[in-house]
Amino acid sequence: MRNPNGYGGISRLPGNRRRPYRVRVTVGWEEIGSGRRVQRYATLGYYETRGEAMNALAEYNRSPYDLSARNLTFKAAFDQWSPGYFEKFPSTRRVTECAMDFCRDIWDLPMRKLRSTHLQEVISGMSDKSRGYQSKVRSLMHMVYRWAISREVTQNDWSRYVELTAEERESPRRVFTGEEVALFWEKRGQPLPGERARLQGLGLGDSVLVLLYTGMRVGELLALRREDIHLDRRYIDLHGTKTRAARRTIPIHRRLIPVLDEMMLRCQSDYLIPGPDGNGLAYPSYKSWFDGVMRSMGLDHTPHDTRHSFISALDTAGVRRAAVKFIVGHSQSDVTDRYTHKDLAELIREVDKLTY
Repeated sequence: MRNPNGYGGISRLPGNRRRPYRVRVTVGWEEIGSGRRVQRYATLGYYETRGEAMNALAEYNRSPYDLSARNLTFKAAFDQWSPGYFEKFPSTRRVTECAMDFCRDIWDLPMRKLRSTHLQEVISGMSDKSRGYQSKVRSLMHMVYRWAISREVTQNDWSRYVELTAEERESPRRVFTGEEVALFWEKRGQPLPGERARLQGLGLGDSVLVLLYTGMRVGELLALRREDIHLDRRYIDLHGTKTRAARRTIPIHRRLIPVLDEMMLRCQSDYLIPGPDGNGLAYPSYKSWFDGVMRSMGLDHTPHDTRHSFISALDTAGVRRAAVKFIVGHSQSDVTDRYTHKDLAELIREVDKLTY
């Protein structure tokens, strides 16, 4: 029984082949003159039995897809997916590209041929990295697969079966003491001990005060643009990336006004803390600076300790829990819609209660 025109066909190739049955489908028509048209074919695949070939051809005709996408590699899929993602979440570019570097072994493999074993080998090869780092790489794989499935490049998300191999480590949080915070106020405008020469002049010492008095995540600070800072009305319009609640208005503490003013006057970029390329400073560069300064000053803190310190200081000052959650961008059903720009004066009053 012949297949309908345009349905495709199956042929058995000569010789001793493991998969001798070739399936071809019609991908277009071509004029050959005198009004005659012939079909243009593309190979769908090769199969061991005729039954497998017939099933593949029937499945394709039930839901046709772009065959040119079948050989799209993981790297090519990333290159097509990432511009839209970076436009929406610009502050994630560096950490996402860093995660992509760990996937080099699968860059040139077609998405349709990748399996969970390939992805697992990437994660297992990161045995010296933290669980958080491995999680970022697995998250990247998942986002690329979601894009690929939506474009019918592949049908399965094999990243769902990847397991993290690093041990969970409890990261102790150490609150900045009043004396430690005072050190950064005393050293304003001065080079800090352990500060790398190439980063001097950026006023990164002031950035620690910004973190301590706003509770921002470091990634949020590094993505901050001058246009997002409104000193006249005492608020920062923050375009967070982690959750919907992370996109929020942060009131500016009274002591922070001259700090931000000087930082904005000092920088020659759209970003409050610019890197060499004119974009926001990369997180690894900031982390390296932060760790070096902390060691040289005899302090034992991570960048995230500033956020923990801010939350603790607000709690000690008696700031209402709902206001704290809104300011730091923690999701909560009774908070998401509670505070808007019209409540800015109330948020400023709350944050001004903070002292170290």
